[in-house]
Amino acid sequence: MKTIISLYFIVMMVGSAIAQPTVCPCTPATLLAHQERSGAKHDSNYSQYIHKKDTMTVNYIYAWQQKYTAQTNQIKTDPNNAASKRKHGTPEDTLYTLKGYMWFIKQEDDCDFHIEIGPKDAAGTRIVVEVAPENKALQNKIKQELDSRHLHIKGCTASSSTDTHFKQGIPVVVTGLGFYDASHKPNTNHGDAHTKLYSWELHPVKDVVFGK
Repeated sequence: MKTIISLYFIVMMVGSAIAQPTVCPCTPATLLAHQERSGAKHDSNYSQYIHKKDTMTVNYIYAWQQKYTAQTNQIKTDPNNAASKRKHGTPEDTLYTLKGYMWFIKQEDDCDFHIEIGPKDAAGTRIVVEVAPENKALQNKIKQELDSRHLHIKGCTASSSTDTHFKQGIPVVVTGLGFYDASHKPNTNHGDAHTKLYSWELHPVKDVVFGK
């Protein structure tokens, strides 16, 4: 009887271990309160925003760069500056639903998942969407999906960009808040060659639904 009970507890412990979150371990290089535009990037009260339920593509986001130049020029990155808050009258007021293809993920030094979403064509221009570390459930969901496809996250399960850029895009539907990353000016250092043209993102991301 004792043997049976012991085996039962071993099975339960193994099952519990398997069910535990598999999010990549990470300690932010900069405390959340000191991160640029921290309040805007880590806002998770999605119910206070308009939800544009019509699904859009990355082409829709491209137009934001020029359309909102005057407003985004006023944004400051210092989290203690009132001008670092979400900019009213821009896409930062809205929760969007984006349909596209996931091509690459890396875990950044602030522990966000930095994700490239673009068209089906691998050579197409992409935009960045980011999952904040507070959304552990979503980070875990993404990692488990990639594990099941034998794909990697740079800075977590692989270190090389060559090994972490997907050969085929994964169809996804992403829900997240519009966000202007004023830390990265257009056509400079916003990600890699696929994403540097635009500073607009969806950040933070509320959910990602994977297709086949």
